[in-house]
Amino acid sequence: MIKDCLYIGTVFHKRFAPKTHELRYNVFTLFADLDHLASIADNNRFFSLNKFNLVSFHEADYGDPETSKSASLKERLLSLLSENGIDASKVKSIKTLTYPRILGFVFNPLSVFYCYGENDRNIAIIYEVRNTFAERHNYIYAVSEKGTFKETHFAKKSFHVSPFFDQQGHYEFSIIPPDEKASVTINYKQAEITRLTACFSGRRQKITDKALLMLSFKMPFMTLKVMGGILYEALKLKLKGIKVYQHLGHHGYQSSEALLIAEKQKNKSKRAAK
Repeated sequence: MIKDCLYIGTVFHKRFAPKTHELRYNVFTLFADLDHLASIADNNRFFSLNKFNLVSFHEADYGDPETSKSASLKERLLSLLSENGIDASKVKSIKTLTYPRILGFVFNPLSVFYCYGENDRNIAIIYEVRNTFAERHNYIYAVSEKGTFKETHFAKKSFHVSPFFDQQGHYEFSIIPPDEKASVTINYKQAEITRLTACFSGRRQKITDKALLMLSFKMPFMTLKVMGGILYEALKLKLKGIKVYQHLGHHGYQSSEALLIAEKQKNKSKRAAK
C-alpha cells in the first residue's frame, strides 16, 4: 500500500464540441489517509490540519457543509457510504487525492476518496465534484466483490459544472490507483460522443517541509490559479460564441451512483430488446 505522499503533475482539459478548446496547467496534490493527517501535521512545520499554514487540510472543505462541524470527515464519509447502500463496516481506511489549501485558499473541482477494506481490498470510490457556485455533488462507485478501482465506470451527469454544457449525458471514469504514479481521467459523453476529456496525472513525491516549501514557491496560489483559470477559459469560450447554459436553482448536497460500463451495456441491451 502506497504511503501518504504528494503527486506532482498536470491537469489537462480538452473540449471536442461544439468547438475544440484545450488547456493544461501544473499542479500538486495531496494523497493521504484521513487517519494520518494529524501525524503528517505533527511531522511537518509547513503543513497543518484544520488550521492556517503554508499548506493545510481542512476537513470542513469536504462532505456536507451542513454537517461539517458535527463529526470528523471520515465519520461523515462512512455515513455517506451507508446512506448509499454500501456496507461502511467493511471500510478500514479512506484516503484522499485532493488539492490542499495554500496560504488558506483552496478550490477543488474534484476530490477523490478511495475506500479500502481488510488487506487493502477496494471497497468504493467517492468522487466529490464542486462548482463555482459553492455546490457539491458525489458520484459514488461501489466496487464489486472481485473488482478493483481500475474498472472503468460511468455515472449519469447530475450536476451543473460548466456553463457551456447542459446536464444531459454521462461521465466515464478511469483511474490508475495511487502508486509511483496516479491518474484520474473523466470523459464526458453525450449520445456516445465524447464532448470533454479531463485528466490529472502525477508522480509521487515524499511529503517533507522542503517539498512543501519548494512546491508552494513554484506554484504559489495554485488553487487560486485554478479558479482564475476556469474564469479566464470561460471568457475565451464565450468569445468563441459557444452557447451558455444558465444555472437553474441551488443544488443541495447530493450523491448519485456510478456503475460498471459492462452493466451500462447490459441495461442498454435489455431496453433495446423490449
